[in-house]
Amino acid sequence: MADRAKPGLTRELIALRVARELAPGNVVNLGIGLPTLVGAHAPPETNILLQAENGILGYGGFTEEDFDPDLINAGGQPVDLNPGACFFDSSVSFDMIRGGHIDVAVLGGLQVSEQGDLANWSVPERGGGSIGGAMD
Repeated sequence: MADRAKPGLTRELIALRVARELAPGNVVNLGIGLPTLVGAHAPPETNILLQAENGILGYGGFTEEDFDPDLINAGGQPVDLNPGACFFDSSVSFDMIRGGHIDVAVLGGLQVSEQGDLANWSVPERGGGSIGGAMD
């Protein structure tokens, strides 16, 4: 089967485009994958409050020389805590989303067709993602 991939935006440009859609003061859930890049493109003066599915509210980027390997987002990437940050379990994290306490949820797509159809699950025997998380 021939590769039908069309040239498009880079992951960084997509993240930048999403960050530009965020309003000052938004509470934003960043899903796994490309969404984790969005926080790096949100200007600090907008005071965006980031929430991770694994139960962190109020995190930001990290510095290579001063990071805690046990402090990670849902994608396993190291993060730093902002003043006032808090922790909770993942069920509370999704309750916050379902309850309307999160202004924006930026979801990662495991597979997206040329027409924009989203498949965020796969057959468990094949490895990879499966239904759950944001699809809950």
